[in-house]
Amino acid sequence: MQAPMFRPAALAGFLFLSLAASHAEPAAPAALAAFPDYLAVRSEFLSAVITAPSATALSFKPAFRETPAGTVRVSVERSGTAFYVMFQRQRDGGYPLSSRGNIIIKREQATGYLTQIKWILSDDGLSWVALSPRNERTILDYVVAGSVVRSELSLPVILYYFIMNPFTYLHDAARSGIDWSLALGAPGPAAAEAFASGLSAPSPHKAEAAFLKAVADLGQAGKYLGAIGAPSAKAEEAVAPAFARVAGQPDEHESGPFAAAPAWDRDRGLALSSAYGTVLSLSATAARSGTPVAFVGLVDGGDEKPPLKLALVAWWRADGSPALRAWDAEARSELDWVQLVRSRPEARIRLFSLPLPGA
Repeated sequence: MQAPMFRPAALAGFLFLSLAASHAEPAAPAALAAFPDYLAVRSEFLSAVITAPSATALSFKPAFRETPAGTVRVSVERSGTAFYVMFQRQRDGGYPLSSRGNIIIKREQATGYLTQIKWILSDDGLSWVALSPRNERTILDYVVAGSVVRSELSLPVILYYFIMNPFTYLHDAARSGIDWSLALGAPGPAAAEAFASGLSAPSPHKAEAAFLKAVADLGQAGKYLGAIGAPSAKAEEAVAPAFARVAGQPDEHESGPFAAAPAWDRDRGLALSSAYGTVLSLSATAARSGTPVAFVGLVDGGDEKPPLKLALVAWWRADGSPALRAWDAEARSELDWVQLVRSRPEARIRLFSLPLPGA
């Protein structure tokens, strides 16, 4: 294929937006209304585990309550010099730490002080809000798809107020400082969701089949573009991470640690850890402009593991949470993105965006 078919995406603007304090957008109203909130349960157990003396809280036995979002377990877990008060929604027969709406409250054993609230925003555990006290204010960190979208946002509210109020209170307190729509977006684009579903069909339609051929051999991108009636379009490579930092998560109780997102490499692309955040950010911008995109993701073998050729499509589910379909074009199987990133911490990926049919 001739070189002009590929061009770097103009990501400098995206990077600027991710770092600019002024870039903010509220959650989609339907997504905000659908977000699981256990205010009644938090209120019931406030004095038993959240404000109780440490010794009292540490003797608490797990309790279960029914809520509109399902069964919620309230429990306390000791960890070193701290302990965690956890509100966990039942999902898939268990109570995983990472479920939308879960709240993990960290307290110090010696003093009983509340030092962090972690509010989980997605079932994959890659999106959350972390709140910590600083004098009479609260410091907010906002992570979406494993990327740090905003950190150190200072809110003029005492930390305890966020426990005693609904999630919408937190949303409104921070709406001028963060882009909530990345984690709580409007459903769609419908074209992206349909395309993602079509990739795994036993007999993909013409557009999906052509896209999978382009994933397997990027030189076939022109044939895909011709098949969808966009012969003048180009495959654009993402040449910078959308956000400056990524969030490691060795302990799901905690927020972070955060680290600088490695810079794009001309030969190897982006760090795999920053890929989902970049795909989501670019997909959101493309959707707003009415030209939704899908991505060819070429994972290298630089980490001494086999290279992968992936079709990547992001969209927002009916409840507003982000979704990513990672389809292995050669093995013809879906990959668990969380497991992929954790199993290949040193891997790199080259990302090329292509328009979806009808865009």
